[in-house]
Amino acid sequence: MASIEIRNVTKKFGDLTVVDDVSMSIDDGELMVFVGPSGCGKSTTLRMVAGLETTTAGTIMIGDRDVTRLDPKDRNIAMVFQNYALYAHKSVYGNLAFGLRMRGASKAEIDKRVREAAATLGIDDLLERRPKQLSGGQRQRVALGRALVRDPDAFLLDEPLSNLDAKLRVRMREEIGSLHSRIGTSMIYVTHDQVEAMTLGNRIAVMKDGRLQQVGAPLEVYDNPANQFVASFIGSPEMNQVDARLEAAGSGLRLMGDGFAIDLSTARSAGLSAGADVVLGLRPEHLEVLPDGAEDGVEFRMRVDLVEPMGAQTLLLCREGGTSLRVLISRNDGISRGDRVAMRLGDGRYHLFDAASGTTLKSIGTKVI
Repeated sequence: MASIEIRNVTKKFGDLTVVDDVSMSIDDGELMVFVGPSGCGKSTTLRMVAGLETTTAGTIMIGDRDVTRLDPKDRNIAMVFQNYALYAHKSVYGNLAFGLRMRGASKAEIDKRVREAAATLGIDDLLERRPKQLSGGQRQRVALGRALVRDPDAFLLDEPLSNLDAKLRVRMREEIGSLHSRIGTSMIYVTHDQVEAMTLGNRIAVMKDGRLQQVGAPLEVYDNPANQFVASFIGSPEMNQVDARLEAAGSGLRLMGDGFAIDLSTARSAGLSAGADVVLGLRPEHLEVLPDGAEDGVEFRMRVDLVEPMGAQTLLLCREGGTSLRVLISRNDGISRGDRVAMRLGDGRYHLFDAASGTTLKSIGTKVI
């Protein structure tokens, strides 16, 4: 096991910069998830750690070794790919044993490691089958097992679940999290799925356009996003973001937007200035629908344009003027399209972003301040 340090790493293909001065540390035994949209540079960063791509600039450390210029075989890492990369002509046993044989391990050592890995992953009854005889989930387990038998310093997983159906993805995600807890080896996991990132990672690294946007524990990033992009990318349903302006109101400020006005107390408006153009960020679950006829505390009155029952919860799409909001509430069979509803910020939770730069001005995401 070993820590991983990425120092000022840049990757260019000709004049195109795909990873731009990225720095972060992955602790020994940590599961770090790189997350972001397609083309953000997350897989390229992972491939540089693996040695499958050369770095244009910067340094990569695994443990106390500078591996920046080492070949992949000399880095003692194991990589799991999106397409499994199994040998079709070999049995499951042969696939698991191949890397150990190439390294000259004894027959007894190979057999011991293969059977231990197979038992850990629940594929010990599949050892004589060929890959074409396996389901997608079974193939993914074999790919994980091939990495596991090597006892590497770190595991690198590049969107390993993207070829699986939704139900199997959830099951395999649980298995990977459980596997990491058991073996305690450092892992870097790449995904475009923010749900995978939130549920798997000890920490997540959010990337966009080759740049690192924010690194932190999943709920830390969720509650205190660094900017509008992180706020919108992390969270499902996506955060509402609406244009607003800060105006003076008594001893505090008022948020004015198309179809709404929200008074902020002095404490809640500290550090903000009247006259500023801002973007108000509201997570769908932080909006509270008030009972019919409510007058006190109403901050939004909107028409319901769409009702999406989701079982235990109901998602509403509400509009008023140029403002639209997604609202996630407990199941409510009494709200229909066309109804008008009154709402307020549940527990006063909101985020404010600078309208020009997108950077966070204030996040009140977990409690009333």
